[in-house]
Amino acid sequence: PQKPKPPSPPRHSLDRASEIRQFLSPVEKQCHLKNEKAALQQLLPAYLGYTISLVTGNPLPLLVGAASLMGKDPMQEENANVNGFR
Repeated sequence: PQKPKPPSPPRHSLDRASEIRQFLSPVEKQCHLKNEKAALQQLLPAYLGYTISLVTGNPLPLLVGAASLMGKDPMQEENANVNGFR
């Protein structure tokens, strides 16, 4: 009686998770750069208001700068899409 052969390993050793990670890494890198740029644009008025308030002693620029932080995050929807890729 002859023993059956064990199943042979697949010819190609493809790792789906690493393939997807490698494919999406440029997209994630670009999204990260856009996030940093959007964060800087959002924080700049707050820092500017803080600086002007310190120099002049007037709290109004600080309040105006803080109000700019209360706005909607412009990158929130795009970040949700990128996180959905994973």
